[in-house]
This record gives sequence, structure tokens and C-alpha cells, in this order.
Amino acid sequence: MICLDVLRGTPAFIVHRATNDPVRELDGAHVWFWDLDAVPQLDTARRVVLSANERARAERLRSPLLRRRFEARCMLVRHVLGPVVGVSPEALAFETTANGKPRLVLPGRAAAGGRVAALDFNLSHSENVLVLAVALERQVGVDIEVVRSGVDVLAVAEAQFTAGELAWLRALPPEHQRPAFYRFWTRTEAISKVSGQGIASPLVATTALATLHSFQFRFGETDVIGALALDFEVRRGATADRGRVDPPTGPRSRPSERVLGRLGATVELGSAVGAAQRIFAKEG
Repeated sequence: MICLDVLRGTPAFIVHRATNDPVRELDGAHVWFWDLDAVPQLDTARRVVLSANERARAERLRSPLLRRRFEARCMLVRHVLGPVVGVSPEALAFETTANGKPRLVLPGRAAAGGRVAALDFNLSHSENVLVLAVALERQVGVDIEVVRSGVDVLAVAEAQFTAGELAWLRALPPEHQRPAFYRFWTRTEAISKVSGQGIASPLVATTALATLHSFQFRFGETDVIGALALDFEVRRGATADRGRVDPPTGPRSRPSERVLGRLGATVELGSAVGAAQRIFAKEG
């Protein structure tokens, strides 16, 4: 686990110290961070927790490093989500929605109720850093990026950003352009991953967010920038409307204003997410 005391105390999410930390609070997001390269290579006994499809995918990865990271990622996610929904990690099954977002599936009564039906999760990894976000009764999206000094952010922005977004980035002091670029990317990506819209198809709807939170931390010699988005919707019987706010109406602001808005502001899921998809070809 990556210990991130710098992120503790934020109302946006609960950062867990251990894979087996209990998940009790229902109203916020729960987040785990790991260094995938610190996870020992899985032996035959430990690989049993992976599904046949996950083991087959791992075997298709030619790079031993990428194979170890992929196996570690699958194992860690299973060891968190299994206890949350009350099943063994190897019993978990996954599918993807029509929009490309992964979700849990279990047979029989387990799939129809309880925490399986209520749980939403999202994960992101960049190089060796993995983040998993879990929410109950809410939809969650998370994204992280290892800041790469070799990326010419202005050149990428010139090719991919709108004219207004490019002008905004160019107007910043040079020393602020790189972190601002990565904050824009991770915030737009986190927004798009709340419902999966924008991942596999053009955006066709909007949603209102309860939280859009950026974070940044130093890990070894690298900087990591990320964002977490959590929707307003609470899907619990009599409390289903608690905390819900109608999506914003009226003229939309520029994408950069929506995505780089203040912490906790309601953010409309609009065409800005398209920029996020075009910035990087991400690993895995």
C-alpha cells in the first residue's frame, strides 16, 4: 500500500491503509493506492484467485513487468471487493457495461440485492501506481497520471485541445502549465468514468457531481496527479433523494472552467470529456 497521509482529512473520500480495511460509511468514496512493483510476483497458489480469463490475459503480455503488474492489479482489486460484498475474492466475476465501465456480477440472489447491487467501483493505473475507488449507492470515477517530464504538454494541447482550452493553458506561467495540463486530463477523465459515458461512445447525457476532487502526491522520484468524481445520486429506497441536486441548466461554461472549477462544485458532464480521451494512449 502507498501511505498517503497528505490526502487524509479530505471530505471527498476515505483513504484506506490496508487492503482488508472495512468499508462502513455509505455516503462517500473509499480509495486505495498501491505500488504495483512492490507486490511480490504471484506464485501458483496465489494465482488461483485470478479468473481463467485474467490468467489468459496475463499470459498474452510479453513483458514480464507488465504481466506482474497486471496480475497484481487483478489480485488487489479482488481482495478489496470480495470482503466488501461478502464473498471470497476468487468468486468475484466482472463484466463491462455498454459504455465500457467494469462492474461486479454474481449469480442468484447475491446479484439482486445487498452490497453487490449497491456497489460501484473504478480503477486507474499509471506505470506502477494503482488507485481503486469504491462507492456504495453512488457512481464513482477516478483517474491518475504519473507526470512525465518528456511530454510536451503545449504541443499535445495544440493538437487536442479546443482553442479556448489552449489559450487558457498558454496563459499560465510556464512552471504551472505541466501540472495544470495533468489536472485537466485527470479531472475530465474522472468525470467521464463516473457513468462510463465518453469511454466507449460519444457523450449523450449529462450528470451532476457531488464531488470533483483533484489530488497530487510525490511517490519516490515522480509526481502523481489524479482526480476523483462522485455523483449526487443516492439509490437507497426511502433515502433515494437525499443529497440529490438537479443537473445545472442554462448556458454551459467553457470546458476548462467546468473541469478546473473549485473543489466540490457541481460540474456538468459535457463535451469536455472528449478532450480527455484524446490526450494519451494509456497503458492497459
